[in-house]
Amino acid sequence: MSERIPSMSDDELVGALAVLEVEWAPTPDLAREVMAHVSSDRLPRVVRLPLSRPKRIVLIAAATMLLLAGAAVAAKIIIDLGAVVVEVTPTRPGLLPTASIAPTGEPITLREAGILLGKDVTLPPRLGGPDRLWADEVFTESGKVPRVTMAWRARPDLPEISGTRFGAILMIFEGDANQASKTLHEDLGVLQVETVESVDYYWTTGTHVLQLLTSEGVVYVRVEGNVLLWRDGSHTMRLETDLPKADALRIATSMGTS
Repeated sequence: MSERIPSMSDDELVGALAVLEVEWAPTPDLAREVMAHVSSDRLPRVVRLPLSRPKRIVLIAAATMLLLAGAAVAAKIIIDLGAVVVEVTPTRPGLLPTASIAPTGEPITLREAGILLGKDVTLPPRLGGPDRLWADEVFTESGKVPRVTMAWRARPDLPEISGTRFGAILMIFEGDANQASKTLHEDLGVLQVETVESVDYYWTTGTHVLQLLTSEGVVYVRVEGNVLLWRDGSHTMRLETDLPKADALRIATSMGTS
């Protein structure tokens, strides 16, 4: 019968192992074996599924935020209204996109617009009820937010905006996360600020490019009409029209503010 190995303390065991000369077997070529199995026809193919639409839109929104942030750095920021950023640059524009109304989402009713915005939609008395009404939901750094767009067809007292069949287009942006950026070139446009009853209204004229975040990504639109921007509580308002500033102001102020 073999003798029992005397018990050792931890320190004694470490010392004993330190003086042993052990020859370890060579390490097998595991990489070759693994690759042989991976390339084997016996394994099922791994199929990568395309991103679901919500995930794809989140990635688009993330890229858009970087794009809008980069644009703000490249030009001098004049106005930051939360949802809309206005920039003025001394450089001349390159190739401009086609002038047209930006994609605006799905058709909705006035009642549905109020539910989306969390308040009753006030219509400007001079314009009356809109001829078209759309809504779009976009993903921003603050989460998903709605945008409502109303449009009125051109008529004798509402001249047509160049490149569109409308005489007025009103966009209502929810929240403070950037959803649109407009670049105004000094030699093509003018920026003015008018204050009425403690509300600042920003008036721009001349050709400029609107970068708009939509549920499908960023769209670029050449804007030929006059644009009036202002804040109404938690909403940013954007009125595009071919009317002069005084008339646009009367339309905007007739809606009141929260």
